[in-house]
Amino acid sequence: MDFSIVTASFRQLDLLKCCISSVADQKGVSVEHVVQDGGTAGFAAFEDEIRRRWPDRTGYSLRLTSEPDHGMYDGINRGLKKTQGQICGYLNSDEQYLPGALAKVLQYFQEKPKLGSVLGDVLVIRADGEPLCWRKTLVPTLAHTWTCHFSALTAGIFFRRELIEQGLLYDTSYRDAGDAEWFIRLLSMGTAVESLGELTSTFMETGDNRSLGAEAKAEARRIHRQAPRWMRYGRLGWILLHRLRKLFFGAYAKKTFDYDIYVEASKERKRFHAKKLGAIWPGRFWSF
Repeated sequence: MDFSIVTASFRQLDLLKCCISSVADQKGVSVEHVVQDGGTAGFAAFEDEIRRRWPDRTGYSLRLTSEPDHGMYDGINRGLKKTQGQICGYLNSDEQYLPGALAKVLQYFQEKPKLGSVLGDVLVIRADGEPLCWRKTLVPTLAHTWTCHFSALTAGIFFRRELIEQGLLYDTSYRDAGDAEWFIRLLSMGTAVESLGELTSTFMETGDNRSLGAEAKAEARRIHRQAPRWMRYGRLGWILLHRLRKLFFGAYAKKTFDYDIYVEASKERKRFHAKKLGAIWPGRFWSF
């Protein structure tokens, strides 16, 4: 099995349907998709519907479980422990893979066997599927991630199974900022990480994303306090370096392109057009 994709879900069945479809229609790869639901009402009926739409076949399998958990990261860990694919990723219910994304990621891993993780660019969309901005993903530095913010979006993160076997699961004491803590450990292990340089995924801005909440900010401060003192003292320098890197590598450029995603109640991908789309994320200038 080439890929294992895990989705931790709760009370987002309409969005989850689109998420599952975006994994199920990937071509040129074998993929298992493990959906770990936290106990959403009506999940049994949803499972019947989605299995009729996407039955298991050669090169694709879908495993759906609905049971109480201790939060998103506990759900992801449970899902990862059930998987067998060589390359892993996790996709939230409101996120999708773009057509051909997994085939591009697989080829990149095959060409560079020493890589532990590959990062794809991410398109940020509104709930109606229209584009908000695109995010070119540079490999986050340890100092910037530990003292400022985590600059990658998890929808575009892929990593080898060996990292799970080495114990790199998510810290369930976090509710919102576990991605950053996980990536700090990944970098601290000396893992080789590279950027793919292509769009692989979409992230939906729903207006109530947990990463903007008070608990997420408190957890981010908790992470920052754990950084070595010399890193904390250099915080402003890491921010400046991060933005200069983005400028140098074209992360602020505007792009025009078409993209195909699933929208609510659609049985096929719908095409959208992004014209001169920039990197500015409304309401999140801190991440610019």
